[in-house]
Amino acid sequence: MSNVLQYFKEQIRYLPVAYNMSRYNTKSATMSNRFGRVWEILDPLFQLGIFYLLFGILMKRVIPGGYPVLPWMFIGLGVWGLMQKTIVSGALTTYNQLRMASVMKFPVSILPTSAFFGFLSEFWIMITAGLIGAIYNGFVPSLHLLQVIYYFFALVIFSVSTSLLNATIMIVFPDLKFFLNYSFRFLMFMSGAVFSMRQFNQIPQFLLQAVMINPFYYLIEGFRDAIFGTQWFWEVDPSIILSFWAITSFILLLGTQLHYNIRERISDFL
Repeated sequence: MSNVLQYFKEQIRYLPVAYNMSRYNTKSATMSNRFGRVWEILDPLFQLGIFYLLFGILMKRVIPGGYPVLPWMFIGLGVWGLMQKTIVSGALTTYNQLRMASVMKFPVSILPTSAFFGFLSEFWIMITAGLIGAIYNGFVPSLHLLQVIYYFFALVIFSVSTSLLNATIMIVFPDLKFFLNYSFRFLMFMSGAVFSMRQFNQIPQFLLQAVMINPFYYLIEGFRDAIFGTQWFWEVDPSIILSFWAITSFILLLGTQLHYNIRERISDFL
């Protein structure tokens, strides 16, 4: 528990550093592009357009519950994209910037947080577009929208904790990046980002239950509940809520424990 407290202290103290690093990294990545940071908006829109053309028009897929396909997918891909990019890019950024961290004397633990900041604008664009699309299709915003605060808090804790754990492992085992890429390609379709898992009757019940305790699924469905006004977060099956926070707490405890155990020996891996 002391490692967790130390971790949060570092995040709070060096939050401005993490934010400025994310801005610098984003500017560096887009500097050579003619449209610059406009691609942060265009990229998710193009991605969504492809999925909508494939699943919404060509396959004429209908979302259970009568939800409009476009905003439903906007929300799912927005939440999924932030988690996936934070976890993968956070781990890679930490591994690639170890030397800079040692020279500039800031804690390595803020690098995954810096990666999270870098993808926030894209996330809010997708969520806002989903909200506008929901309103256009007749879903009037209600007090349920307030629970976006809760789900965003849960999203931050899970994404940054998982990124820290993977970043720590990658320092010792660089090949982890390949396993992360393969895993996320599979998880995208098993987390409800572009498919509603409830519409597949052929999925065995035990497998469907396993999918529903997946933290990615919990957060994606949570944001949809908030925007479409489906239910409050405390009305979700208690076993699913407990599973999410148990998994998140375990990842946070394990990630901080491993991180602080090897941090003094990071120079050995440079």
